[in-house]
Amino acid sequence: MRAGAAWLAWALCMAAAAQPPAAETPRRGAGFWSPPVVSPEVLPDRRVVFRLRAPEARQVLLAGITPKPIPMQKDAEGVWSATTDPLPPDLHEYAFVVDGLSIPDPANPRMRPAWRSMRRSLVLVPGGIPWNPVPGAPRGAVTRHVFHSKIAGDERDFYVYTPPGYDARRKRPYPVVYLLHGLGDDARAWIEVGAANATLDTLIHQARAEPMIMVNPLGYGTAGGPADVDREEMLPSYVRILLEEVMPQVERLYNAGRRREERAIAGLSMGGAEALLAGLNHLDRFAWIGSFSGAFNLWWQTRPPEARTAQPGPPNPERLRLMAGELPRVFPKLDRESNRRIRLLWISCGTADALIRVNREFKAYLDSIGVQAKYAEIPDAGHVWPLWRRNFADFAELIFK
Repeated sequence: MRAGAAWLAWALCMAAAAQPPAAETPRRGAGFWSPPVVSPEVLPDRRVVFRLRAPEARQVLLAGITPKPIPMQKDAEGVWSATTDPLPPDLHEYAFVVDGLSIPDPANPRMRPAWRSMRRSLVLVPGGIPWNPVPGAPRGAVTRHVFHSKIAGDERDFYVYTPPGYDARRKRPYPVVYLLHGLGDDARAWIEVGAANATLDTLIHQARAEPMIMVNPLGYGTAGGPADVDREEMLPSYVRILLEEVMPQVERLYNAGRRREERAIAGLSMGGAEALLAGLNHLDRFAWIGSFSGAFNLWWQTRPPEARTAQPGPPNPERLRLMAGELPRVFPKLDRESNRRIRLLWISCGTADALIRVNREFKAYLDSIGVQAKYAEIPDAGHVWPLWRRNFADFAELIFK
C-alpha cells in the first residue's frame, strides 16, 4: 500500500473512532450543540422575555425585576422562560436563581460590574429617559486608562468620556465632571450601570447640557477596596489620589479645563461623601459639587464611637448618624464666605434611604454656618440606581452654565 493510501485509511479509521455512538449524541437543545437562546427580548409593549437554557435544572427563578422572584417555566428543549408585565422605561437589573445559585444571564453581555466581580445582568427598556440612546444622535467615546497609584500602592484605572465632536485642539478647553461610584462598585459603574455616557450624549444632542468631559475613577483610597471602608485613611487617601494622580493625567492627556469654574465633582453614596470631602475642601479646584444619597457616615471624624468598631454586615440605622460637633474638623475652611465660590452645591437623598438621617444632619449643619445648598428629598425613594441616574441627568443640566 502506498504511503498516501495508508495515511488516508488511518485518518478515516480515526475519524470513525472519534464519532460518538448514536445513543450518546446530545439531544437537540442541550449543551454545546444547542442553538443560542435570545435573552432578554424587549417586546414592543415593554414586556420583557427572559430565557435560560438549563435542561438539568430543577427550578429557575427570575430575580430583581419584581420584589419577589418570578418562577420560570421549562419547555421540551430545556429552555426556561418568563415574561414580565410591561416595565417602566429604565435600565433594569436581574439575575437567574438556578437551584439556589444566583447567576447573571449567560446570553446577555451587558452586566453590572462590581469590585473584582460581576453582579447582575442589565436590560434597557427604552422610553423617554435621558439615558436611553437617541437613534441617530452622535455618540461620545469612552476610554479606559490604567496607572500605578503610588499612594494606594496598586494598579488601578479610570474611564474618560469625551463628547461627540471632541476637538483636542479646540481653543476653549472642555469643562470636566468627575463622577464617583459607590461602595462595592468599581470605575465602570457609572458607564455600565449609570449609563452616564448615554445621558450626556442625549443631553448634549438636545442642547440641554454643555459638551463636557466626564472622568470615572476607581473610588477607593487603599488597595483593599471595599474591605477597607472603615479605615480612617480610606477617604482622605482617595482625595489625594484624585487630586495628585488622576487629575494631572486627565489634564495632560485631554483638552480639559483647569480653572475651578471648569471643574465639577459629584458621586453617589460613598462617592457622594468623597465628592463633598474633595470639593468643599478644595474650592480652589471645584466650583460645582454634588452628592446623590451621600454616605456621610463614612467621614471618620464624625462617626460615633460604636460605628468606628462596627462589625461587617448590614448597616445598623442607629449607627448611621453624625457627630455634628466634629464637622468643622472635616470641613475646616467652610463658612458663609464659601458661598461666593460655590456655583452649585447639590445634595439629594430618598426618604426611604437609610442614609436620609445623615443627609438631614449635614444639611442642618450647612444651615447653621450659612452655606447654601440645593437640597432635595425624594419621597419614598431608596438607595437605588434609578434615582442616581435621574440625579446625574438633572445635575448635568445645571453645571458649567
